[in-house]
Amino acid sequence: MKSNITNLVSSLIKKYNTRDPYTLAQHLNIEIIEHNLSTAYGMYKLVNQNKFIFINNKLDDITKKFVLAHELGHAILHRSSPGFYFKNHTLMKTSIYEIEANTFAAELIISNNELKEALSYGYTIPQMASAFNVTEDLIKLKLNNLQ
Repeated sequence: MKSNITNLVSSLIKKYNTRDPYTLAQHLNIEIIEHNLSTAYGMYKLVNQNKFIFINNKLDDITKKFVLAHELGHAILHRSSPGFYFKNHTLMKTSIYEIEANTFAAELIISNNELKEALSYGYTIPQMASAFNVTEDLIKLKLNNLQ
């Protein structure tokens, strides 16, 4: 499934000429709503054939970007299934849907070529996270999936 996600994300990037999840959501007619979601970071919801992504307005910009990319993964890969992203999901069994949404987010936000270049310069995970303006966890996921 990972190669299918990689190919799908690649075709979306090429079609819309962007890796930015906000721009991509706009092209795909997915409405983004920021609201206080208590402990939830984000969620995807399909209502009357309209797609909505809710992002917790208490998050920092880096986390919002990741959560949006993750929820876009749900909106595209799991169209009719609502998705919820919780910060403290380590005690819950990670479903295949969550793994796929995280993979989608990593593929969307971080380019293989840029990551390989950073590796060739000897960047550490924290340095790459800072350079790409993403979380260290996203860098780790992308490194695990790097071909």
